[in-house]
Amino acid sequence: MIEVYQQENCDRYASTAKALEKELMLKTVSAGSFSVPSNAFNPLRHQHDAMAIIDHVAALNPVSKNLKIGIVQVDIYSQGMNFIFGLADPLSHTALVSTYRLSGENIHKRICKEVVHEVGHLLGLSHCSDTSCVMCFSNTVEDTDRKEQTLCSECRRKLEG
Repeated sequence: MIEVYQQENCDRYASTAKALEKELMLKTVSAGSFSVPSNAFNPLRHQHDAMAIIDHVAALNPVSKNLKIGIVQVDIYSQGMNFIFGLADPLSHTALVSTYRLSGENIHKRICKEVVHEVGHLLGLSHCSDTSCVMCFSNTVEDTDRKEQTLCSECRRKLEG
């Protein structure tokens, strides 16, 4: 089971739930909305620290043993990166995906790919060298468009093994 949290005024639950169930066979629950914590904003970068948001989402239901994912509409970064589409923290069993840089006509597909990718990390998968695998690292939105929403046979074997 995975709890899906969304930033206020963000409604991506139906499509992401369908993608997670189809590709990773995970049941989901809409866990509600949240405000991005003000301490996550870095005024020097005009971006939000993804780890600070993950910590906030992880604390929303601290007794839960379920995996959690937050979906936000703000620009996010991680140390050493100019920007990221998402981040997973296996220690807190929580991931985050930002829709901010995924806009355009393929936004729904892009968000689903990134959600499946980050939850794949929570399930123990690492980045894959197969450029069509959903677990391939995306450095650009074009990378996200190129890859499929599915796991390659090797990643599928690792997940099922």
